[in-house]
Amino acid sequence: MFVFQERLKVNPYRQSELVARQHWIHGLMQPNPGFVGAQLARFLGNATDYLVLRAWRDEASMAAFRATEAGANYGKNRPEGLFDGLSCARRHLSSVETSGSGSGNLIVRRHYAVDPQHHEAFVRSRERHDAAVAQAPGTVYLHTLRCIDTEGDGQNTFLGIARYESRDAYNAYLQSAPLAAYRREESAGLYTILEDELYEVVDEVRP
Repeated sequence: MFVFQERLKVNPYRQSELVARQHWIHGLMQPNPGFVGAQLARFLGNATDYLVLRAWRDEASMAAFRATEAGANYGKNRPEGLFDGLSCARRHLSSVETSGSGSGNLIVRRHYAVDPQHHEAFVRSRERHDAAVAQAPGTVYLHTLRCIDTEGDGQNTFLGIARYESRDAYNAYLQSAPLAAYRREESAGLYTILEDELYEVVDEVRP
């Protein structure tokens, strides 16, 4: 799976307009081959920052959409002053995809710096983590993605996107015995956490 990430700082008086626009854009993507889904999520740390995640089967599927008339033109009518883009790693390929059994709209976004010599060990560590905790009540999914940007701050980073039923479900995960056991055995020095943020999904489009 290929995931394109954006972070936006929105005019605080035009947030409904942003939600409507992103829903429209994702509606343009929806019927195209390879579209997996898209989410718009509001940062719970302030009132103006949003996260956009657009998932495709592969990067070629997104490129094929962008080559269509709709894909080439939707960005040209962006309303002035609606939002500013925030710096972030953009292009990602899935390394680990783990499904839980819950449903909900809380997203935990983690940005990891990982030295190249530790990439394989980091992925194996995330696989062990997910196997230990994925079936905890309220877990929707756990995804680990490797940034494939060739320039900028995203090089040698991974993106962790975990989705939970609620903040209570996430808190229960943090206090769970399986997580404690995993952390006791986790290898030290595999990564540095650059960002650790909570978001609420406010709009979602699926195929």
